[in-house]
Amino acid sequence: MKLKEFDLDRFEKRVVASPGLCIYCCQVLPSEGLTDEHVIPYALGHNTLVFQKSSCKPCAAIIQRYEQEVLKKQLGTFRLQVDAPSRTKRKERPINVELPFVEVDDRSAFVRDLGSRSFPLNDAPLILNLWQLPEPRLFRGDADTGDDHGRPWSFIDMPVASGIIDQVRAETGAHNVAMKIGEVKRSHFLRFLAKTAHAFAVAELGIGGFTPWLTDIVLERDDDMTKYVGGTFPTTDRPMPPEVTTLMSVGGVDDLVAVRIQFYHVLGSPAYVVTVGRENENTAARIAAMIDGYD
Repeated sequence: MKLKEFDLDRFEKRVVASPGLCIYCCQVLPSEGLTDEHVIPYALGHNTLVFQKSSCKPCAAIIQRYEQEVLKKQLGTFRLQVDAPSRTKRKERPINVELPFVEVDDRSAFVRDLGSRSFPLNDAPLILNLWQLPEPRLFRGDADTGDDHGRPWSFIDMPVASGIIDQVRAETGAHNVAMKIGEVKRSHFLRFLAKTAHAFAVAELGIGGFTPWLTDIVLERDDDMTKYVGGTFPTTDRPMPPEVTTLMSVGGVDDLVAVRIQFYHVLGSPAYVVTVGRENENTAARIAAMIDGYD
């Protein structure tokens, strides 16, 4: 797969022309019935990759429900801390974060609630909450739906977190203090990955560049996401600078078309692979043209 990196510091903007239809439900509509699609959501990538007039309003409304859950609830505090793009006016953005604490025993079992404390964003530890997954079941011949759940993954700035935990321990007299670091709504996050991968593949390979499989998942008509969405090794063909916030690539795997995604690689985050569909008679030529365009 040919890697494409998206660096917010460069403020690059790539615009893909409208296909004249919705890339999710495939309904052909006039321009006024379609909306622009940020393939990488604005809240993560600003305007780095915009697919003009490529989503109908009903499909956009379905996608927005779970995408906003990911961007605002799962990643909201992290995005504020790293000054990610936001449509909220700067003066209206939160300047503090609430962190909840609990006392635990020597086996990390819950003992009592120690309440929440408010910290200025600049004083709070940087925390990124994602989800770690096995490979998609399509890639594992012996897999079944019982071994694909995965587990939460978090990065936390431990020196800062340890100092805060010591303060709470001194205030409360608790022996062992733990800080709750947020939760990931797994189904929303996996669906968000599927939507992002599908949009990226269509933007790069075009309508007809492959046979898509994920539209029912994107539009919440199918919940069997881990058949297609899973984890992979976060490998690249060259070192990536820390300011690169999103790594994405699309290519063929046997007769399948898959997209690799990694957010904030500098934090050692999990990488994902999403099987977006099957190759067709156009795929090889479209991939070759895409690679030429990157070079």
